[in-house]
Amino acid sequence: MKLVGPWISGFTRRTGITMKLLGMPFEHLSLDAYVDREEIRRYSPMGKVPALVLDTGEVLIDSAGIIDVLYELAGPDKALVPPSGAARLKALQLIGIGLNIYPKLTALYEESLRPQSYQLQSVFERLAEQAIIGLKQLEAEAGDGWLVNDTLSQADIMTVVSYQGASMIVLRDHVTAKNFPRLAALTERAMKIEAFASTVPLL
Repeated sequence: MKLVGPWISGFTRRTGITMKLLGMPFEHLSLDAYVDREEIRRYSPMGKVPALVLDTGEVLIDSAGIIDVLYELAGPDKALVPPSGAARLKALQLIGIGLNIYPKLTALYEESLRPQSYQLQSVFERLAEQAIIGLKQLEAEAGDGWLVNDTLSQADIMTVVSYQGASMIVLRDHVTAKNFPRLAALTERAMKIEAFASTVPLL
């Protein structure tokens, strides 16, 4: 399989971490949607990443759909989401928060690429506020172990990806270990695992 997209894309990174944790080998094509548009369109005509090229040649886009297929391929016992009950509900709640934080971070990054005279402070403030509210929700849920039943899950993946996207790239002055100590500790724990450590964006 081929995974198309750079690790700076949180949704590509989420997919890559998942594949590594599931023990699924893949070729990583670190193509940037801002730089390598035509190359990406060979795999994803809309230019969207991540794109996953299956061994059959079929292509999937959208990380949620990709991960659903990965779980089907790996088998239900390996899925990184609890199968039912309160644990599943909690995991889906936390994943949902992370999935809504990251587009705000992407929008902040894209706004920063605009010429300064065209940047709108009100847009920065609104997006930053929304992302920080979400991160505070995740901070409140974090403890001394993994987020759901102290078992590594997709909730931890999306939380770490969101925290690092904010703290390393677009909200470095606001999203710090001092302000978010529990998320920082969760991230430190995750970074001891190869799947996380090997997919950190190169800035």
